[in-house]
Amino acid sequence: MRRSSPLRACAALAAVLSCPAFAGDDGPWAEVRVGGQSDEGQAQYDVMLVAIDGSMDFDDRALYRLAPGMHGLRLASFKRGRSGEMTAQTLSLELQPCMRYALAADHTHPEPNRSWQPRVAASEPIKGCMKKYGDRLQGAAPVASAGP
Repeated sequence: MRRSSPLRACAALAAVLSCPAFAGDDGPWAEVRVGGQSDEGQAQYDVMLVAIDGSMDFDDRALYRLAPGMHGLRLASFKRGRSGEMTAQTLSLELQPCMRYALAADHTHPEPNRSWQPRVAASEPIKGCMKKYGDRLQGAAPVASAGP
């Protein structure tokens, strides 16, 4: 699936047009990575990013550079349901500056209305961002919650 939009124009107009808050070149950024986290033995599967802050107007990729702050991410698990359907869940995530977050679908404890939970499978500092902006940052842990 290919979604296209000029990222710079979208970032400049994010407040007006409700575009995803993609990070610009003027300060620290955060990254969200999808894919490469699958571990069937642990009931953890890769996810696809479906929407960022309600917008589906972005290129399909494995790594997204976003502005730090709170974001609503809509994720779809690559593990299909019993009828072959791909299900989506919402994850609210406070992205810290200069941090990379790897996202996954946790299928270990299915609930009646949810067959999986979105989660941060890993997080790590972004070395280039830390080198450039580290003197301006304070450390903080990721904050995430699964939305309704």
